[in-house]
Amino acid sequence: MSTTYTKREKFRYLLGLSGQNIIYGTVTSVPAYYLQFTILIPAVWVGLILSVARIFDAVKDPFIGAMISRGKHKLKDYLIAVPIPTAILTILCFSNGIYSAENSMPKNILIVLSAFVFYIIWEVVFTIGDIPITGYPSVLTRDEGDRTKLLSLRPIGGMASGISTLAVQPIAFALSAVFGGSAADERNAFLITVAAFSIIGGVLFQFTAIGSVERVSAERSENSGQLRYFITNPLLRKISISGFLGSLKAMTGVILTPLVTYYFASKNPQMSLIYTALFGVGSIVGLVISAAAVPSLSKKYGTKRLFAAVNLINIFPNLLLFALYVKYPQNMTDIPQTVAMFVLTLIIGSCVSISSTVQTLIISQAVDLEEKISGNRPDALFFSAQTFIVKIGTGLSSLAASIGYAAVKFSSSETAVLNDFIANGGIPRLDGRYSNLMTLLFMLYTLPVALSSLLSAIPFIRGERD
Repeated sequence: MSTTYTKREKFRYLLGLSGQNIIYGTVTSVPAYYLQFTILIPAVWVGLILSVARIFDAVKDPFIGAMISRGKHKLKDYLIAVPIPTAILTILCFSNGIYSAENSMPKNILIVLSAFVFYIIWEVVFTIGDIPITGYPSVLTRDEGDRTKLLSLRPIGGMASGISTLAVQPIAFALSAVFGGSAADERNAFLITVAAFSIIGGVLFQFTAIGSVERVSAERSENSGQLRYFITNPLLRKISISGFLGSLKAMTGVILTPLVTYYFASKNPQMSLIYTALFGVGSIVGLVISAAAVPSLSKKYGTKRLFAAVNLINIFPNLLLFALYVKYPQNMTDIPQTVAMFVLTLIIGSCVSISSTVQTLIISQAVDLEEKISGNRPDALFFSAQTFIVKIGTGLSSLAASIGYAAVKFSSSETAVLNDFIANGGIPRLDGRYSNLMTLLFMLYTLPVALSSLLSAIPFIRGERD
């Protein structure tokens, strides 16, 4: 048996990673908009649903990681079993009714509860596949160079996530217009669009581990105290603290959809696609840079210094973007401002993408360090730290956004009024009644990200070379 992965294993892994990220991008980018602005669940309830689900999901990740590490099954067993159930549950997350004052109270309660329950179940099942696929390169080869190369190609999956993130909402808007444009039409359009992306993602996800061989044995210890590694392993401890401090960097993804929908596009599907692509392309460009440059940059400067540097750089474009809005609150769609915002979001997306890739490399180094310290390789447990960081960030960002919406008194009834205003030809950014909402969207999109980038860098600012 060869000591490292074959080209076919590498291709199947990247194919499966792309499918998994298509599903992930669909579910993480759309629900905040879908729940509040399509099926009209009040903002407070949406914030509770998403934040509680995400925080619960993040907290349970280390326990699922420990369970996988202690279990008898290989990582590939989970990767073969999970993809199709994940795709089915993704579709069910968008099968809700519409919340309305005309409904009976039990019906509205059922709509809220079904949204919460399906989301929680999806999170659990997705995690059972997410932790193994994140750590899979570590068991495909013991060669550190080959492992770094494969981990550095993870941005390919991120590109698939970016494509689904950019495409789902505009496609749903276009279908809704074809169907008639009512609230029910928009709900059905989202269901059809999500179903299509889920099927494609589920099929590709299924390829991840087919025919592959695990060449490195992960830890199968019966020791129930594996969570001690989060304290005893210095690298894992640092990256976990950094991730928690940088939680609100997820605000970029949470706010992009409502920002584009209501400020830039006024729910026009063609303009939504254009602006979402324009401001989301930075992440894709960053992923390309990550795949191409991170291996050499991390070798030259060290992963810890590189991680701190890109986070510190990310502070400035976020502050400049908010300052640009403050100067031109109603004119960000003018060509000079749009070009400036494109450049700034390009830098922001690149920094975030590079940071995420380097974070993966640091966790892989933490696994190697633990093997030297204790002789154990708890791959699944350690990589659950990264899924924990992502989910706690999205949960806290969703909660912060819902608090912001409540602060400007933007509830389900106001959402319906705004949607009617747009349907009658109104442009929210030009109407003083919605100036507080527009300012809130730009503020949430930039300022928490700048602060979180600074906090995220602190544990590694004085980091030593690898």
